[in-house]
Amino acid sequence: MKHILENVKKCPICHSENYSDWRSAIDHNVSGDTFKIVECNECSFRYTNPIPSENTIGEYYKSDNYVSHSSTKKGVINKIYHIIRKHAIKQKEGYAKQYSDGKSILDIGCGTGDFLGYCKSNNWDVLGLEPDEDARILALKNNNVSSKDISELKNLKENSRDVITMWHVLEHVYNLNEDIEEYKRILKPGGHIIVAVPNCSSHDAEYYKHHWAALDLPIHLYHFRPNDIKSLFTKHGMELIKIIPMKFDSYYISMISEKYKGGNIISGFWRGFISNLKAKNKKNTFSSQIYIIKLQKT
Repeated sequence: MKHILENVKKCPICHSENYSDWRSAIDHNVSGDTFKIVECNECSFRYTNPIPSENTIGEYYKSDNYVSHSSTKKGVINKIYHIIRKHAIKQKEGYAKQYSDGKSILDIGCGTGDFLGYCKSNNWDVLGLEPDEDARILALKNNNVSSKDISELKNLKENSRDVITMWHVLEHVYNLNEDIEEYKRILKPGGHIIVAVPNCSSHDAEYYKHHWAALDLPIHLYHFRPNDIKSLFTKHGMELIKIIPMKFDSYYISMISEKYKGGNIISGFWRGFISNLKAKNKKNTFSSQIYIIKLQKT
Protein backbone atom coordinates (compact mmCIF):
# COMPACT_ATOMS: atom_id res chain seq x y z
CA MET A 1 0.00 0.00 0.00
CA LYS A 2 1.46 3.31 -1.05
CA HIS A 3 -0.08 6.66 -0.20
CA ILE A 4 1.25 10.16 -0.47
CA LEU A 5 2.62 11.12 2.92
CA GLU A 6 2.38 14.58 4.47
CA ASN A 7 5.19 16.18 6.43
CA VAL A 8 4.40 17.49 9.92
CA LYS A 9 6.13 20.87 9.91
CA LYS A 10 5.77 21.80 13.59
CA CYS A 11 5.90 19.96 16.88
CA PRO A 12 2.29 19.56 18.12
CA ILE A 13 3.26 20.63 21.64
CA CYS A 14 5.84 23.43 21.36
CA HIS A 15 5.50 24.24 17.62
CA SER A 16 9.24 24.03 17.01
CA GLU A 17 10.20 23.15 13.44
CA ASN A 18 13.42 21.44 14.51
CA TYR A 19 13.48 17.70 15.03
CA SER A 20 15.73 14.66 14.72
CA ASP A 21 15.00 11.10 13.63
CA TRP A 22 14.23 8.86 16.60
CA ARG A 23 13.02 5.47 15.37
CA SER A 24 11.59 3.68 12.33
CA ALA A 25 9.16 0.78 12.49
CA ILE A 26 7.00 -1.37 10.23
CA ASP A 27 3.22 -1.31 9.94
CA HIS A 28 2.58 -4.92 10.97
CA ASN A 29 -1.20 -4.78 10.60
CA VAL A 30 -1.94 -3.69 7.03
CA SER A 31 0.70 -2.43 4.64
CA GLY A 32 4.11 -3.71 5.73
CA ASP A 33 5.45 -0.22 4.98
CA THR A 34 8.09 1.44 7.15
CA PHE A 35 7.30 4.73 8.90
CA LYS A 36 9.46 7.14 10.86
CA ILE A 37 9.15 8.72 14.30
CA VAL A 38 10.97 11.97 15.04
CA GLU A 39 11.83 13.73 18.30
CA CYS A 40 11.43 17.48 18.77
CA ASN A 41 14.78 19.14 19.45
CA GLU A 42 13.14 21.67 21.79
CA CYS A 43 10.69 19.72 23.99
CA SER A 44 11.66 16.11 23.05
CA PHE A 45 8.09 15.17 22.06
CA ARG A 46 7.99 12.18 19.70
CA TYR A 47 5.62 12.07 16.75
CA THR A 48 5.21 10.16 13.50
CA ASN A 49 6.53 12.15 10.55
CA PRO A 50 5.57 12.06 7.73
CA ILE A 51 2.01 10.73 8.09
CA PRO A 52 -0.74 9.60 5.70
CA SER A 53 -3.29 12.29 4.90
CA GLU A 54 -6.36 12.40 7.11
CA ASN A 55 -8.63 11.20 4.30
CA THR A 56 -6.45 8.15 3.54
CA ILE A 57 -5.48 7.04 7.08
CA GLY A 58 -8.64 4.91 7.25
CA GLU A 59 -7.02 2.36 4.94
CA TYR A 60 -4.48 1.58 7.66
CA TYR A 61 -7.24 0.65 10.13
CA LYS A 62 -8.69 -2.08 7.90
CA SER A 63 -7.31 -5.04 9.76
CA ASP A 64 -8.98 -7.74 11.86
CA ASN A 65 -6.18 -7.11 14.35
CA TYR A 66 -7.68 -3.71 15.18
CA VAL A 67 -9.90 -5.03 17.95
CA SER A 68 -11.84 -1.87 18.88
CA HIS A 69 -13.27 -1.63 15.36
CA SER A 70 -13.99 -5.31 14.73
CA SER A 71 -14.46 -6.96 18.16
CA THR A 72 -12.51 -9.89 16.72
CA LYS A 73 -11.67 -12.83 18.98
CA LYS A 74 -9.43 -14.43 16.38
CA GLY A 75 -6.20 -15.83 17.84
CA VAL A 76 -5.04 -16.55 21.38
CA ILE A 77 -3.87 -12.99 22.12
CA ASN A 78 -7.20 -11.42 21.13
CA LYS A 79 -9.11 -14.01 23.20
CA ILE A 80 -7.00 -13.03 26.22
CA TYR A 81 -7.66 -9.37 25.39
CA HIS A 82 -11.44 -9.90 25.52
CA ILE A 83 -11.28 -11.70 28.87
CA ILE A 84 -9.30 -8.81 30.37
CA ARG A 85 -11.48 -6.21 28.63
CA LYS A 86 -14.57 -7.16 30.65
CA HIS A 87 -12.74 -6.38 33.88
CA ALA A 88 -11.16 -3.25 32.41
CA ILE A 89 -14.51 -1.80 31.29
CA LYS A 90 -15.91 -2.09 34.80
CA GLN A 91 -12.77 -0.42 36.16
CA LYS A 92 -12.97 2.41 33.61
CA GLU A 93 -16.58 3.13 34.51
CA GLY A 94 -15.45 3.32 38.12
CA TYR A 95 -12.88 5.99 37.25
CA ALA A 96 -15.51 7.97 35.33
CA LYS A 97 -17.82 7.80 38.36
CA GLN A 98 -15.04 8.85 40.72
CA TYR A 99 -14.15 11.92 38.66
CA SER A 100 -17.59 13.10 37.71
CA ASP A 101 -20.12 15.23 39.56
CA GLY A 102 -22.91 13.94 37.32
CA LYS A 103 -23.74 11.09 34.98
CA SER A 104 -23.22 12.52 31.49
CA ILE A 105 -20.31 11.04 29.58
CA LEU A 106 -18.78 11.53 26.14
CA ASP A 107 -16.54 8.73 24.89
CA ILE A 108 -14.40 9.84 21.95
CA GLY A 109 -13.35 7.00 19.68
CA CYS A 110 -15.98 4.73 21.21
CA GLY A 111 -15.35 1.89 18.74
CA THR A 112 -17.94 -0.86 18.95
CA GLY A 113 -19.45 0.69 22.08
CA ASP A 114 -18.60 -1.90 24.74
CA PHE A 115 -17.58 0.72 27.30
CA LEU A 116 -20.57 3.00 26.67
CA GLY A 117 -22.91 0.00 26.68
CA TYR A 118 -21.73 -0.84 30.18
CA CYS A 119 -22.08 2.80 31.25
CA LYS A 120 -25.61 2.91 29.82
CA SER A 121 -26.56 -0.16 31.86
CA ASN A 122 -25.41 1.82 34.92
CA ASN A 123 -27.70 4.77 34.15
CA TRP A 124 -25.22 7.09 32.48
CA ASP A 125 -26.35 9.56 29.84
CA VAL A 126 -24.01 8.32 27.12
CA LEU A 127 -22.75 9.85 23.90
CA GLY A 128 -20.11 8.38 21.61
CA LEU A 129 -18.09 9.70 18.70
CA GLU A 130 -16.45 7.26 16.29
CA PRO A 131 -14.98 7.85 12.81
CA ASP A 132 -15.44 4.28 11.56
CA GLU A 133 -18.92 3.60 10.20
CA ASP A 134 -18.67 -0.20 10.58
CA ALA A 135 -17.76 0.24 14.26
CA ARG A 136 -20.75 2.56 14.77
CA ILE A 137 -23.04 -0.08 13.25
CA LEU A 138 -21.64 -2.73 15.61
CA ALA A 139 -22.04 -0.36 18.58
CA LEU A 140 -25.75 -0.05 17.86
CA LYS A 141 -26.24 -3.73 17.06
CA ASN A 142 -24.23 -5.23 19.93
CA ASN A 143 -24.50 -2.61 22.70
CA ASN A 144 -27.53 -0.47 21.84
CA VAL A 145 -25.23 2.56 21.68
CA SER A 146 -26.04 5.18 19.09
CA SER A 147 -22.81 6.99 18.19
CA LYS A 148 -22.04 9.86 15.86
CA ASP A 149 -19.27 10.47 13.36
CA ILE A 150 -16.22 12.19 14.83
CA SER A 151 -16.92 15.19 12.59
CA GLU A 152 -19.84 16.03 14.92
CA LEU A 153 -17.42 17.08 17.67
CA LYS A 154 -17.73 20.78 16.81
CA ASN A 155 -21.53 20.58 16.87
CA LEU A 156 -21.84 19.24 20.42
CA LYS A 157 -23.41 21.52 22.99
CA GLU A 158 -21.22 23.71 25.19
CA ASN A 159 -20.88 22.77 28.89
CA SER A 160 -22.89 19.62 28.28
CA ARG A 161 -20.77 16.74 29.65
CA ASP A 162 -19.47 15.93 33.12
CA VAL A 163 -16.66 13.73 31.87
CA ILE A 164 -14.95 12.94 28.57
CA THR A 165 -13.12 9.65 28.10
CA MET A 166 -10.55 8.70 25.47
CA TRP A 167 -9.33 5.12 25.75
CA HIS A 168 -6.25 4.84 23.53
CA VAL A 169 -7.57 7.53 21.21
CA LEU A 170 -5.53 10.71 21.77
CA GLU A 171 -2.59 9.22 19.88
CA HIS A 172 -4.83 9.03 16.77
CA VAL A 173 -6.17 12.61 16.77
CA TYR A 174 -5.08 14.69 13.76
CA ASN A 175 -5.97 18.20 14.94
CA LEU A 176 -4.64 17.74 18.44
CA ASN A 177 -4.67 21.30 19.80
CA GLU A 178 -7.90 22.31 18.07
CA ASP A 179 -9.72 19.24 19.37
CA ILE A 180 -8.53 19.77 22.95
CA GLU A 181 -10.11 23.22 22.81
CA GLU A 182 -13.35 21.54 21.72
CA TYR A 183 -13.15 19.14 24.67
CA LYS A 184 -12.83 22.12 27.00
CA ARG A 185 -15.85 23.76 25.41
CA ILE A 186 -18.00 20.64 25.79
CA LEU A 187 -17.01 19.92 29.40
CA LYS A 188 -18.92 21.43 32.28
CA PRO A 189 -16.83 23.68 34.57
CA GLY A 190 -14.84 21.47 36.92
CA GLY A 191 -15.27 18.48 34.59
CA HIS A 192 -12.60 15.93 33.79
CA ILE A 193 -10.99 14.36 30.76
CA ILE A 194 -9.78 10.79 31.26
CA VAL A 195 -7.10 9.85 28.73
CA ALA A 196 -5.41 6.47 28.31
CA VAL A 197 -2.33 6.25 26.07
CA PRO A 198 0.73 4.01 25.68
CA ASN A 199 3.91 5.17 27.37
CA CYS A 200 6.97 5.06 25.10
CA SER A 201 9.28 5.42 28.12
CA SER A 202 8.13 2.12 29.67
CA HIS A 203 10.47 -0.84 30.10
CA ASP A 204 8.74 -2.93 27.41
CA ALA A 205 8.95 -0.01 24.96
CA GLU A 206 12.69 0.31 25.57
CA TYR A 207 13.19 -3.47 25.43
CA TYR A 208 11.32 -4.11 22.17
CA LYS A 209 12.36 -0.85 20.46
CA HIS A 210 11.12 -0.89 16.83
CA HIS A 211 9.21 -4.13 17.51
CA TRP A 212 7.14 -2.49 20.28
CA ALA A 213 3.52 -3.07 19.27
CA ALA A 214 2.24 0.17 20.80
CA LEU A 215 4.18 2.23 18.25
CA ASP A 216 1.40 1.02 15.91
CA LEU A 217 2.53 2.99 12.88
CA PRO A 218 1.19 4.87 11.06
CA ILE A 219 -2.13 5.13 12.93
CA HIS A 220 -0.41 6.30 16.13
CA LEU A 221 0.50 9.86 15.26
CA TYR A 222 2.04 10.64 18.67
CA HIS A 223 4.15 8.69 21.15
CA PHE A 224 3.50 10.09 24.60
CA ARG A 225 5.39 10.11 27.86
CA PRO A 226 3.91 11.49 31.11
CA ASN A 227 5.57 14.90 30.78
CA ASP A 228 4.21 15.22 27.24
CA ILE A 229 0.64 14.79 28.49
CA LYS A 230 1.24 17.29 31.28
CA SER A 231 2.77 19.86 28.92
CA LEU A 232 0.05 19.45 26.30
CA PHE A 233 -2.90 19.97 28.64
CA THR A 234 -1.17 22.63 30.74
CA LYS A 235 -0.78 24.60 27.53
CA HIS A 236 -4.57 24.52 27.24
CA GLY A 237 -5.14 25.66 30.80
CA MET A 238 -5.94 22.23 32.24
CA GLU A 239 -4.37 20.39 35.15
CA LEU A 240 -3.04 16.84 35.25
CA ILE A 241 -4.11 15.62 38.69
CA LYS A 242 -3.47 11.87 38.67
CA ILE A 243 -1.75 9.07 36.73
CA ILE A 244 -3.10 5.51 37.00
CA PRO A 245 -1.27 2.43 35.63
CA MET A 246 -2.93 0.00 33.20
CA LYS A 247 -1.11 -3.11 34.36
CA PHE A 248 -2.79 -5.58 32.01
CA ASP A 249 -1.64 -3.63 28.96
CA SER A 250 2.01 -4.51 29.47
CA TYR A 251 1.19 -8.22 29.03
CA TYR A 252 -0.97 -7.66 25.95
CA ILE A 253 1.47 -5.28 24.26
CA SER A 254 4.49 -7.42 25.11
CA MET A 255 2.87 -10.57 23.74
CA ILE A 256 2.14 -8.84 20.43
CA SER A 257 5.64 -7.31 20.39
CA GLU A 258 7.15 -10.73 20.96
CA LYS A 259 5.13 -12.02 18.00
CA TYR A 260 6.55 -9.22 15.82
CA LYS A 261 10.02 -10.09 17.06
CA GLY A 262 9.55 -13.76 16.16
CA GLY A 263 9.28 -14.97 19.75
CA ASN A 264 6.44 -16.68 21.63
CA ILE A 265 3.54 -15.69 23.87
CA ILE A 266 5.15 -17.03 27.04
CA SER A 267 8.21 -14.82 26.53
CA GLY A 268 5.91 -11.86 25.93
CA PHE A 269 3.93 -12.57 29.09
CA TRP A 270 7.15 -12.72 31.09
CA ARG A 271 8.36 -9.43 29.61
CA GLY A 272 5.04 -7.82 30.55
CA PHE A 273 5.56 -9.01 34.13
CA ILE A 274 9.11 -7.61 34.19
CA SER A 275 7.86 -4.30 32.78
CA ASN A 276 5.27 -3.95 35.55
CA LEU A 277 7.83 -4.93 38.17
CA LYS A 278 10.27 -2.27 37.01
CA ALA A 279 7.49 0.34 36.80
CA LYS A 280 6.72 -0.15 40.49
CA ASN A 281 10.22 1.09 41.28
CA LYS A 282 10.23 3.91 38.73
CA LYS A 283 7.21 6.18 39.05
CA ASN A 284 4.82 6.60 36.11
CA THR A 285 6.61 4.21 33.74
CA PHE A 286 3.93 1.58 33.13
CA SER A 287 3.37 0.39 29.56
CA SER A 288 0.05 2.24 29.31
CA GLN A 289 -1.32 4.80 31.75
CA ILE A 290 -4.53 6.67 32.46
CA TYR A 291 -4.27 10.42 32.94
CA ILE A 292 -6.93 12.31 34.89
CA ILE A 293 -7.10 15.91 33.66
CA LYS A 294 -9.24 18.59 35.26
CA LEU A 295 -10.89 21.63 33.72
CA GLN A 296 -10.76 24.39 36.28
CA LYS A 297 -13.99 26.13 37.29
CA THR A 298 -14.23 29.70 36.08
